Amino acid sequence: MINAVIIEDEPLLGKNLAMMLREYCPDVKVVALLDSGKMALDILPVIQYDLIFSDIQLGDMDAFCLFERLENTDQHIIFITAHDKFALNAFKLDAIDYLLKPILPEDLIRAVNRAIERFAGIDKSNPLYGAFTAQKSGKILIKSNDEIHFLSPEKIIYCEADGAYTKVYLDDNDSDYKLVTTHLKKIEEALPKNMFYRIHDAHIVNCNFIDHIKYPKRICVLNHITDSEKTQLKISERRYQSFLEFLKNN
Repeated sequence: MINAVIIEDEPLLGKNLAMMLREYCPDVKVVALLDSGKMALDILPVIQYDLIFSDIQLGDMDAFCLFERLENTDQHIIFITAHDKFALNAFKLDAIDYLLKPILPEDLIRAVNRAIERFAGIDKSNPLYGAFTAQKSGKILIKSNDEIHFLSPEKIIYCEADGAYTKVYLDDNDSDYKLVTTHLKKIEEALPKNMFYRIHDAHIVNCNFIDHIKYPKRICVLNHITDSEKTQLKISERRYQSFLEFLKNN
């Protein structure tokens, strides 16, 4: 099932699109219907979704401005517009597709199929592909196609959002990272709160691996055995002060 968000400043059009998805694209579930760019900026960072349908001309900003302002730039987007003159800008953002109003069922089905193909582009035969769940023992289960690993959270260096998936970087020499079919928000909920902190919409870090913080650039520098050069991750401005307080108290 693909969790989708609709961003449309005309509520009736947004509801009509949701109805069309239910009728013609049963693999898509609409989890949020947002009617402005501001609402999208507030809601998108805190919900789990895989795909966005967005009108280009929103009431308070255009969609290109909206997606430039989101911290997580790895988005899967199908744009909606009344004018095909916006198509070039849409594809500059690596949009999956764009739909012209009024939306025809066959065009909607085509766009959703392209989204499914993009999601399926991840090689599921890759042994790094798996799932991520917390166990009662305190260990983290990472499941691949032919192996199940029970890891201590201490072995996880950081996690990085990759669309609807997450790259989990481990402190060992066997692999660079494991790609799991779990959204970063769910991983955040599973990890120990006194050890891990979400410094950015795209990154959760294990604070035990922090070497130092670069101020005023807001860069978190990690030190671990698998990286000859220290990993540097951006700390978002809105999370910076709370992150420093967290480090001070833990």
